[in-house]
Amino acid sequence: MRDHCLVEGRRLPYMDVINMYANRAGVGGTDANHYHVGEVPNLAAIYLTNFLLRRGLTADHVSLFTPERDRIARILADRDPRTAAITTTFHLTPAPVIEIVRFVRAHHPETTIIVGGPLVDNLTTATADPEALSDLFDLMDADVYVRESQGEATLLRAVAALREGHSLADTPNLYLRRSDGFAFTRAQPEANSLDEVAIDWSLFSDAELGATVQTRTARSCAFKCSFCDFPARAGALALADITTVEAELRALSDRGVRNIVFIDDTFNVPPKRFTELLKMMVRNDFDFGWYSFFRCSSTRDEETFDLMAQSGCRAVFLGIESASDSILKLMNKSAKSAQYRHGIEQLKARGITTFASFVVGFPGENADTVRETIDFLNTAAPTFFRAEPWWYNHRSPIHARAAELRIFGQGYDWRHASMDIHGACDARDAIFDSVTTSTWIPSYNFDFWALPYLVGKGMEIEQAVEFHALAERAMRWNDHPGHPESHAASTDLARLFETVKMTPAKYTAPSTS
Repeated sequence: MRDHCLVEGRRLPYMDVINMYANRAGVGGTDANHYHVGEVPNLAAIYLTNFLLRRGLTADHVSLFTPERDRIARILADRDPRTAAITTTFHLTPAPVIEIVRFVRAHHPETTIIVGGPLVDNLTTATADPEALSDLFDLMDADVYVRESQGEATLLRAVAALREGHSLADTPNLYLRRSDGFAFTRAQPEANSLDEVAIDWSLFSDAELGATVQTRTARSCAFKCSFCDFPARAGALALADITTVEAELRALSDRGVRNIVFIDDTFNVPPKRFTELLKMMVRNDFDFGWYSFFRCSSTRDEETFDLMAQSGCRAVFLGIESASDSILKLMNKSAKSAQYRHGIEQLKARGITTFASFVVGFPGENADTVRETIDFLNTAAPTFFRAEPWWYNHRSPIHARAAELRIFGQGYDWRHASMDIHGACDARDAIFDSVTTSTWIPSYNFDFWALPYLVGKGMEIEQAVEFHALAERAMRWNDHPGHPESHAASTDLARLFETVKMTPAKYTAPSTS
């Protein structure tokens, strides 16, 4: 229960806590705001829409299903779309896809539904039996499934074929419905240039963009951490040219965007390019702050940290994973805890907010390595932190060492020579209980990326830090409803929102009837 806190007798996720107190205080000028990180445009949806629009097709995008159901219904009724494409960037199971497909079918049965993204890739890789895979596809009930790590060119070909009334049998990278199940057309790997598919932000309205926008300057990751299969799925690292990035950032700055979130997995890699990016941003003197993932082992000189501050860096996500050098070596992180410590010190000295993310229970983890993580957090003191149990992915490189490291199970049901999932959950709780110099950020419906969203809505970053501290204080009394300390934390949260000024939310509060 490290994703909810007990306030006024109710266990609520963080964003619901914000909505409760903000609406009560009249923040945003109304009592019906539904603040949600989904207000930040979904980059995958923006990217695919941009790709289609720039090639002569018509398309609308939707960032978030539940709050935008009425808008989706209007699009289906008014635009009479031939195709609805569902990207599964954030879907781990078929359940959300099933809900969306049912909604589209109910409102516009004639629309051909195409599903693509990581979920399809995961299902097709994990399900060796063609009949079982067809059953999963039938369960989701889409018409077409795209299997390709990039996929935008495949989507374009499929949509164009449907528009012309042509068969999809000649379009590669598709699973098509047959009388006896689903069959794959053929594989044709895509290699789309990031410069050629850059987003033309003029195609989107100010209302669609808002104050906070995500973008990317690279595809895939330069590293091969043993717990992660992303580089294998995404292919070789691809980089956009600095001039392409500059044009995008200038367009966003001119549109009044105030927060840029770079979703590159390793924004500061390669280091030389990162320095060029920073100098470009300083030269343009853009009127926005920026947020990104950051790898401490790849940036060590003080000049680069100075350029980060000068170019508007507000906060960074540090995927530290463990403070134990022995665990980092098993993870193939190519980094040592001392480098993370130095990086946090340099970032904090320049007023840059830091969020440290940890994995608990990776093979080799034991009580001593957990203590190393606790000691690191209490001495390095990043602004925020989170620790989550390791998720055992059989597609990750560490799986090849399962026999050697005595790893059994998968997902969140595993054990190995030095720990099991229950021990990892206990260790996570011990870290939460023992760290006193950093503030917890949950993962459910919130995460670090809520920070630029809240700042974009008008919350001062100092207020965001205070909110997290008060919410964590309330969370520490989750098991003691009615305790005076729990009541005091709730009172202080309410008082905080009497001073917060935020712009109205894009979405209205869902009905409780």
